Amino acid sequence: MAGATLTTMNAALKKLYLPRLQSTVNTATVLLSRVERVLAEKSVSGQSAIVPINIRPSEAIASLGDGDDLPTPQNQTLVESSVGYNYLYGTIRITHPTIAASRNEAGAWTKVISAEMEGLERDLRNDVNRQLFGWGSGSLGTTADANSGTDTTITMNTGHKVKANMVIDAWDNAAATDGESIEISGITVSSVSGNVVTLATAQTWDIGDHVFRKGSRGNEMMGLQGIIDDASKTSGIGAFCSTLQGISRSSYPEWNANVFENSTANAGRNVTDTLLDDSILEIEESGEGNLTCGITSRVQFRKIAQLMTPDRRYSDAMELNGGFKSISWGGIPIFWDSDCPVDVNGNDMLFWIDENELSIYQLADWNWDDEDGNVLHRNEGKATYDGTLYYYANMGTTAPDNMGVIRDLSRS
Repeated sequence: MAGATLTTMNAALKKLYLPRLQSTVNTATVLLSRVERVLAEKSVSGQSAIVPINIRPSEAIASLGDGDDLPTPQNQTLVESSVGYNYLYGTIRITHPTIAASRNEAGAWTKVISAEMEGLERDLRNDVNRQLFGWGSGSLGTTADANSGTDTTITMNTGHKVKANMVIDAWDNAAATDGESIEISGITVSSVSGNVVTLATAQTWDIGDHVFRKGSRGNEMMGLQGIIDDASKTSGIGAFCSTLQGISRSSYPEWNANVFENSTANAGRNVTDTLLDDSILEIEESGEGNLTCGITSRVQFRKIAQLMTPDRRYSDAMELNGGFKSISWGGIPIFWDSDCPVDVNGNDMLFWIDENELSIYQLADWNWDDEDGNVLHRNEGKATYDGTLYYYANMGTTAPDNMGVIRDLSRS
């Protein structure tokens, strides 16, 4: 019986592992599993999904006396929202000796490729979920100290998003601005302990530099911090995204979400029943949608659960699609996600979401690059073969004003 060959290996990658990968990535993460997935082929324009938004109604309405002039006609204000696609990749590498060792035993090949694919599957799932909490910049956090080039350890304000073996860059700012510079370029992270990141070689950086995966700055998917944002916020954390999907929030304040910040800039505050109730009521009053869930950190999830007492008409537990556990506040399920952001002061956030107004606009589902008919591609001059997974998509919204975020929630 014929053993494993490059032909059968390519088939295994495509037929055995791709369907499972797509299924897992799209359903087994907390936030990603809650977001409605929309295939956007019908609204593709170049490299974007075009979504028309009725951002303002007609106000040609009046209660008049007998014989009064009718209101001057107006129109609905329609603006064109453009959701640009982001291009995500994952790679595996198989050496020729590995192929040779498994050539006569299909089971051996299956074990090798399973180990690679299952690890990549987990990493892709985690990274997409992390991106969906950001604002498209790709920032993994900011540096809390400075170094002149003699040290290899960075103290991060938020270190849990930087992982060992990551290859990172560090820039002055999260977004491109005049006069900025790259501080760290393509350096491997040796280890991470708490908020302390150890680099492979000594580097120079400043306090407040933003850290990114190599090459990812400004190229990640749009997330909750950018969608559920208010451009008028200048104190405290400030605004993340003043223009969303090509629509200026200054020109159209209706495109702002509801942001609740502490009156004392950067100071943490405790989550309370009044804060939760008031934020829900204000969001539902300002928007026309219905909140379908809340997402926060494990710490705030526990604190909210402790606010519940037997005399409140709140259920103490719910089970959501996918088996995720939640608590319910006023009939709205709240669940926690380890990727929920922590700000530079170590404070948490709670996002109130109308999932009917969030979508993943997808140009291409996770797939193997097999344009030449092969999944495994020989590296010139090397006894290795690479496989490349790709995913082209972005998250967008049709009504950010139907959602909100509570910032500055103390973890203590």
